[in-house]
Amino acid sequence: MLTFLARGKRQTGRILVIAVVVWLSQALGQAAIHTVKRGETLGVIAKKYGLNASALAAHNGIANPNRVKIGQKLTIPSKSKTLTYTIRKGDTLSTIAKKYKTTAAAIAKANGIKKPNAIQQGQKLKITIGTAKKITRPGPAAIAGATLREINRPRIRRNRWKHIVVHHSADSNNSIRGMEHYHRRVRRMENGLAYHFVIGNGVKTTDGKIYVGDRWKRQIRGGHLASTALNEVAIGICLIGNFEKTLPTAKQRTSLKTLVSHLRKRTGVPFSQVRTHRHINPKPTICPGRRFNLQSILST
Repeated sequence: MLTFLARGKRQTGRILVIAVVVWLSQALGQAAIHTVKRGETLGVIAKKYGLNASALAAHNGIANPNRVKIGQKLTIPSKSKTLTYTIRKGDTLSTIAKKYKTTAAAIAKANGIKKPNAIQQGQKLKITIGTAKKITRPGPAAIAGATLREINRPRIRRNRWKHIVVHHSADSNNSIRGMEHYHRRVRRMENGLAYHFVIGNGVKTTDGKIYVGDRWKRQIRGGHLASTALNEVAIGICLIGNFEKTLPTAKQRTSLKTLVSHLRKRTGVPFSQVRTHRHINPKPTICPGRRFNLQSILST
C-alpha cells in the first residue's frame, strides 16, 4: 500500500513538473515539446494546447493526422497560431503574408519554396500567424530650442497656408547673407530673402541648421514661385546646394523631414501638398535637381 502511494506521488509529481515546464515554455514565448503517449490522438493533443488537429499537423509536417506514434515528439506552438492555407487564383506570397501578419520569406522557408514566384493555385502552405517583426521607424528629430521658438512664435490664422514647397539654391557656396543680398538688391524684392526657411549644408552655413526667414516671422507671402497667387499661400523651404550634381547632406535630409512634419502640424497643410518647386511652379524648372528625391526623404 505504501509502495503504491509512493508511486502515485511520484507520478503526480512528474505530471506537475511537465505541466510547469509547458506553462513556462508558453509564458516565455517558446515552443513546448509533447511526447505522444499510448491512447493519444492528434485531436486530443491539439485540444490540450488549444489548437486544432490540422494546425498541429501542419506545424509538425504530418501528412496523415491519423498516424502518430507512441513516443513521437511534437512541437507545440505557444503564442503563434499555425494553419494550412490553400493558394487561390491571384495569390502571391506577399499578399498571403500580409493577410496573416507574417512575411513572404517566413512562408517560403516553412514550406521549402525556393522560387516564390512559382507557387501554384491549389498548393497548400503551412503558415504561422503573426511572425512578422514590427518595424518601428524613428520619428522626426527634435528642432533646436531657439529655432523652435522662432518657428512657433508667429500666430497663424486658419487656412493661411495651402502648400509647402521645397527648393535648392543651385549653389553649394551660398550664405544666408549672400542670398538675402541677391534677392533684395539684384532681384529687387522689397521683402528680401524669397524663402520662409533655409537649411544649411556645412559650407558657409551650419550643416542641417534651419534658418528662419523674415517672411515666416511676419507671416507674409514668399517670392519663390512664378505666381503671385501661389506665393501668397505657399511656404518656401530652400536647401543650400546644387542637387543636379550632389545629394543633400544627411543632416539636411533630417532637418527637412523634421521641419515639414512640424509645419504640417502647425498649419494643417496635407501631405499631398508638400511639393517640389519643379512640380508646382507654373514655369518649367529643374529645381530642386534630379538627384533630389522628396518622397524618399519624407518617408524614411
